[in-house]
Amino acid sequence: MIINRNFKRGFVLLFMMGLVLQMAVARTQRESTSAKKGSINPALFGHLEWRNIGPANMMGRITDIEGVPGNPNIVYVGTASGGIWKTTNGGITWKPIFDEQPVASIGNLALEPGNPDVIYAGTGEANVRNSISFGNGVYKSPDGGKTWWHMGLQDTERISRIVINPKNPNIVYVGALGHAFGPNKMRGVFMSTDGGKTWEKVLYTDERHGVADMDINPQNPNIVYAALWLFERKPWTFTSGDEKGGVYRSIDGGRSWKKITVGLPKLVGRIGIKVSRSNPEVVYVMTASKEGTLYRSDDRGETFRLVSKDTQIVSRGFYYTDLRVDPADENRVYAVSSRLLLSIDGGKNFKRISASTHVDFHSLWIDPENPNRIWQGQDGGIGVSYDRGKSWEYVNNFPLGQFYQIYADNRQPFYYVGGGLQDNGTWYGPSRNKEPFGILNDDWRMISFGDGFHIVAHPKNPEIFLTESQGGNVMRTDMRTREQQNVSPQARRADGGPASTLKFRFHWNAPIIPSPHDLKTIYVGGNVVFKSTDFGSNWEIISPDLTTNDPEKQKSAGGPVWPENTTAEFHCTIISLSESPIQPGVLWAGTDDGNLHVSVNGGETWKNVVDKVPKLPPFSPASHVEPSYISAGMAYCTFDRHMLDDFGPYVFKTTNFGRTWKNITGDLPENAYVWVLREDPKNPKVIYAGTELGLYVSFTGGNEWMKLHMKNLPTVAVHDILIHSKENDLILGTHGRSIWIFDDVSFLQEISSDVLRKPAHLFAVRPAIRYVSKPTRYGIGDKVFRGPNPSYGALITYYLQEKLDKKAEIKIEILDKSGKVIRELKNFPREAGLNRIAWDLRFEAPRPRRERKVEEDFFGRGPRGPQVLPDIYSVRLTLKNQIYEKPVKVQLDPTVNVSSGDLALQLEYTSRIRDMQSFVNDGLSALDMLKEQLEARKKTIKKQEERFPKEVMEAVDNHLKKIKSIQNILARPEGGSRLSAEARLGERLRSLFGSIDGVNASPTKAQVQYFDELEKEYKSGMAEANQYLGQTVKEINNELIKNQVPSLFIPDPIKFEIK
Repeated sequence: MIINRNFKRGFVLLFMMGLVLQMAVARTQRESTSAKKGSINPALFGHLEWRNIGPANMMGRITDIEGVPGNPNIVYVGTASGGIWKTTNGGITWKPIFDEQPVASIGNLALEPGNPDVIYAGTGEANVRNSISFGNGVYKSPDGGKTWWHMGLQDTERISRIVINPKNPNIVYVGALGHAFGPNKMRGVFMSTDGGKTWEKVLYTDERHGVADMDINPQNPNIVYAALWLFERKPWTFTSGDEKGGVYRSIDGGRSWKKITVGLPKLVGRIGIKVSRSNPEVVYVMTASKEGTLYRSDDRGETFRLVSKDTQIVSRGFYYTDLRVDPADENRVYAVSSRLLLSIDGGKNFKRISASTHVDFHSLWIDPENPNRIWQGQDGGIGVSYDRGKSWEYVNNFPLGQFYQIYADNRQPFYYVGGGLQDNGTWYGPSRNKEPFGILNDDWRMISFGDGFHIVAHPKNPEIFLTESQGGNVMRTDMRTREQQNVSPQARRADGGPASTLKFRFHWNAPIIPSPHDLKTIYVGGNVVFKSTDFGSNWEIISPDLTTNDPEKQKSAGGPVWPENTTAEFHCTIISLSESPIQPGVLWAGTDDGNLHVSVNGGETWKNVVDKVPKLPPFSPASHVEPSYISAGMAYCTFDRHMLDDFGPYVFKTTNFGRTWKNITGDLPENAYVWVLREDPKNPKVIYAGTELGLYVSFTGGNEWMKLHMKNLPTVAVHDILIHSKENDLILGTHGRSIWIFDDVSFLQEISSDVLRKPAHLFAVRPAIRYVSKPTRYGIGDKVFRGPNPSYGALITYYLQEKLDKKAEIKIEILDKSGKVIRELKNFPREAGLNRIAWDLRFEAPRPRRERKVEEDFFGRGPRGPQVLPDIYSVRLTLKNQIYEKPVKVQLDPTVNVSSGDLALQLEYTSRIRDMQSFVNDGLSALDMLKEQLEARKKTIKKQEERFPKEVMEAVDNHLKKIKSIQNILARPEGGSRLSAEARLGERLRSLFGSIDGVNASPTKAQVQYFDELEKEYKSGMAEANQYLGQTVKEINNELIKNQVPSLFIPDPIKFEIK
């Protein structure tokens, strides 16, 4: 079968891309950014940015790492659900290079031999666990990841390996595993002879077997190996392996294939294949089988022999079963498994290496030109060794966290966020901090281990948590004492056997929620609902079994090779649990086997209402129930059928406790299955949907949906969403890119067609906190992840219907309670759509001597105005004759204890210093003006020396010296090091301003005394400047006029009295 993509040649493609871009620009200009046909254009939000706060210390699952042979600087990382990342400096910094593509899951990467700027990316992870995303075929980049072309094979869904012919890079092989949750025909080995423009399926047995691995003989690339594997997953089980799978070999470049059976087992699970680079006669096959785990061929795959029965090199067969051979030593074999293992005797014996990094390995790259350099990828991120695996650096400086659920508290001055991570425990950390560096990895703390899911903080002590890991394992942890107690409703360990052996069944990701009416009341969902009124110490059952309790879906998972029971396949369980925020006791419970129950009396009775959901396929998992803030009977429910091979979104709404439902899925994309839905607590018409393809919002209560990625949110699965009750932030728990925050979403709650019809609009401004930012770290380098803090101060968001140039009549001002303008903001964005600028809670800065250059300031920050006092202020936006005004409350850091009188005294002194700085700069500026004129006159006189008496030149030089002398009183001489000359009045004033202003407190006695000294210097220095401006300069001006030299323009003396 030949698959032709009608691929255009490069220059034609670039031409078409340019044409499309021009058309898009023209279309955008025609449509502008106002509402069209009643909907809201996503381009409105294109200038607004999310904050990705991490964490990066526990990254996410890595599916592939590829380096450039012999070049230690360039490395590419493919991830399970976070796209592709690249470093060009050996791992010091990393950049995402796949964010704009429609999928985020990467199965395999391949660099073209001899031209590593050409990259192939096979999308869709092939480590087919229960929490996997999907892909849509093959992508190719011609320029190191700057641009990508989609090369087809869309329905392969998962690509395990891409192999490029080392002698003819136009020949490319793609191994496709295919659908994980059902049969499909787009699987097997695909071959291209034209660099991916067209594809031919060259190895295929049936719609259930896909490719687990491939490799090629580096010396004779006509010899290609492929492993076919049967894998199929259902929500309650999976099947891995059969006798039809196995190892296939082609000796004619992939045009024909033969199954290899000599020496290999018949019943096989997942298979890994690797050819020795140093001796291609040697081929290794790793597999999950009952007979053994590692086989070796010394005749290019004609026959194999068993070399190891060690099960640890395979571990969980479907999840690992991968290996690498040292490119310089055919007997040095690495097992890429739960642990990273090394054999130096051809696979007979293995020992563990890399114990200092994370476990659960999925990728290993060994530099063929320097086998000492090895990069590894695992469930927790990446590591690198420079000594052939003896020691490792754990590289954790870009955020790939795979969150399931998140939480946020209300601690002061900044709330904390946290949540549970896939295979990386449960963590919490600050949403922002007082560090200039931002949020770093060591700001995050791990609460509990295991696969992390739900997290609940104690209502009276934010350092005590309930967390849940796989199978309903609930821990209560006091982070102050590190005491941790297992408080699970079922004390028995759940894994190791089928769900049928347990009294209660808990999902892999069992819900645990606090009551919105009593935060010490906790609910946990198993197959029944448990309730605790003492934060987990004791539990009572408040429901019958709410599932179908189908015994056929409670058996051992895995097989037929090896069974596996980790609780990941436990079924007939509750997966969604919630209580109405309006009415206590209205409880909702959704199950993974298609039931949806509601109780209106605190669990005394329950009613299954799933049959009232129109046209819902049977056994659809009720992934999330969201009770409304409007009425007790109103709720939303999402159903997620992707593990039944149906990736479509299903979103419904009821207003009568589930008696009837309305489908509000609307125009959500066909593959955007929904993980979570949140109703905005301030505007219930605004609904947020977290899907496998990203974040969507509806401004109409459903049906009409818009992607809400703004400027920088990448394609990533959004598993959880919160709207912070106090700060009004929108918080996302992504499964692949950690936590993202958009600060203050008032604009989303207010935006409407009426707003967009106006030339401008100013949105509500949330209260701003006045606090002090100081570093507690120094010299941290660049090999760290820094989660950005929001801009300090009041975040001002405004809408402009059209883009405005610098000449437009627009102003943004800050007013005090009396209506007096205390600040006019400069250099704010003027783009069409929504814009944002921060007011830094300060009055105007001192007037400058001249336009300031950044390099003039040692610390890169210019002079600032005094801080405003905590109070109510106003923001005023004026566009031509239209005025828009909103209040803004400035609050003091609640962790600081200082009186209002002390702050008022601080403001008095900083204001006086600011005014003195302004007048000093005015004086310097006036003297600069005279100095420039005198230097120009000096040049004129020098050109015609014979015309002028020498006394004229002497007089000019004398006055230039006088100006310099006065300026040296007011400021340090310009040029040279800041330490090369004693600080003068201007520098001393600035220094004193900083020392008084840098804390929320009144000035010290020493500072007041120093101010008095400086005030005397100030009066003396300014009097001398004014003496020159008002009197002395007239002498030289008269001399110039007398000798027919152009006169000076003399600025007025400075009125420097401070009120």
